[in-house]
Amino acid sequence: MSVIAQAQTVLPPANPADLAALAEVLPAVSPAVRRGLSTLVDALSSGTAVRIEPVSTTLTTGQAAEMLGVSRMTMVKLLEEGHIAFERPRVHRVVRLEDLISYKQARTRQRKAFLQESAAAAARDGSLLDAGEDYTQALKRARHRLTT
Repeated sequence: MSVIAQAQTVLPPANPADLAALAEVLPAVSPAVRRGLSTLVDALSSGTAVRIEPVSTTLTTGQAAEMLGVSRMTMVKLLEEGHIAFERPRVHRVVRLEDLISYKQARTRQRKAFLQESAAAAARDGSLLDAGEDYTQALKRARHRLTT
């Protein structure tokens, strides 16, 4: 007899102490399961609801797009440009969950590096705004620097 898991939303318990028993079990499980359960316990302890749903290890382009927060066509473009590995066992493309997660983590690292780089460059060239400075004046100064 097989049981098909369905998505479920878990609300935080009325008494956070109810999670103590789960915290005691954590050391006995594998590191990957422990991280997942720790995240679950932390979220519930802070009063946040959690949605748990089964996810196949292979995803359609639509499912992968939803996980990245992009359109299906953008997902197809990412696949065709080689940014994310995919297979085409029959007619449709499928994406391995592991590859999608790797891409998402790499994209996050790239964005953080870009923001840090941009902030450092702005600090070097003096284009960071002082507290209370008018953005209009800062734009005028930046445009003036470009034309001179």
